[in-house]
Amino acid sequence: MSTSPAAVPTTPSLHTGESYQEKAWRKFREQPLVPIGTLVTCGALIMATVKMRRGDSQSLNNWLRVRVIAQGATIAAVCAGTYVMGSTPGENRQLDEIQTHREARAGRDRKEFEDRLKAAERQWKETEGVVSGRDLNTNIAKGDSSSKALPSVQDQIPQSAPSRSGASWWWFKWPWGGSSAS
Repeated sequence: MSTSPAAVPTTPSLHTGESYQEKAWRKFREQPLVPIGTLVTCGALIMATVKMRRGDSQSLNNWLRVRVIAQGATIAAVCAGTYVMGSTPGENRQLDEIQTHREARAGRDRKEFEDRLKAAERQWKETEGVVSGRDLNTNIAKGDSSSKALPSVQDQIPQSAPSRSGASWWWFKWPWGGSSAS
């Protein structure tokens, strides 16, 4: 096991381009009561488990009550934080920056796609001109009769053996001795 920084996943988030660790710290700074409440809830649950194993039922009930109170406080912190963060202008500015970043990336992607499409259309027109014989006619019109004729499409199709009336099943033998080429 390594405790080096490379062991921490730093894959960028799809929405903001920040790593998971950066996002966790940002969220902790925005709403510090939520992770603290979560830790208190987990601690109370662990203590209740320890007391249950020891058989101390009075202390177990007290720790379960602490867990319920901590869990309720955590949920209240989440709701309050959501309400407060929804009304602050700083969050809207960050969302606007994210939207601007997405639009810029979409614009670059659209431009790259259009460039590739234009190059493909140009290549297709050149290929179509060669296949249709326009280049051959252009050479003949210029007086160049020494140009080689283009091979026809029929010359490039391999000739297959004559087929039987069973298509590709004429070679198949049935397990009971019959044949498919009957």
